[in-house]
Amino acid sequence: MGSILINTVGLGSNLTALYCVHWVYENPYAVGFGGHFQYLTILGLTVATFAFLLKLLALLLPKVFEAAYETVSNLALPLEGLISTLYWGMGLIDPHFITPKDMPPIPLVVDCALHLFPAMFLWFDFLIFNNEFKRSVRHIAMLYGFGFSYYVWSGVCHSRNSHYPYPFLDQMSEFQRVLFYFISATLAWCMYEIAIIPHRA
Repeated sequence: MGSILINTVGLGSNLTALYCVHWVYENPYAVGFGGHFQYLTILGLTVATFAFLLKLLALLLPKVFEAAYETVSNLALPLEGLISTLYWGMGLIDPHFITPKDMPPIPLVVDCALHLFPAMFLWFDFLIFNNEFKRSVRHIAMLYGFGFSYYVWSGVCHSRNSHYPYPFLDQMSEFQRVLFYFISATLAWCMYEIAIIPHRA
């Protein structure tokens, strides 16, 4: 029952956040190539949304949806942890590392629905209710694969829009960006390893 509640609330929160981003709050930087899906935040939110949905379906039909849930959730969990860490950490140093200076602000509750709540709900559900987790090298490879894919994707968006999704990336050299993406993927891997510590006990 607790897992159903967490995943239902998480799913509702994510769908509301996605709706607000696409149709309520204006983002002039999202009208170019890639739209809102230029942003790691939106990609992570989308993956997390599928994780919540698949968990609810797996609770009803485990034989049908359990494998799909395991694959998606083991990407979503560390990815959302990474997004929250980078967003709030860099935002405390300088909000304009992440958000352009002329970007219209959004309400705090929507900000949290984008950059905090998904990680909270995923981690709560994983740590409390996921008792059958098994560590896999495949999960780690998936994190690095996603990191490389986003590096390529953000570069494609830059070639079409003349700017990167996040301002701080424009201030980096190509080598620095490669290093940043590699370190970020490694940080996501570390979060994966931290998350599974209770399941080893």
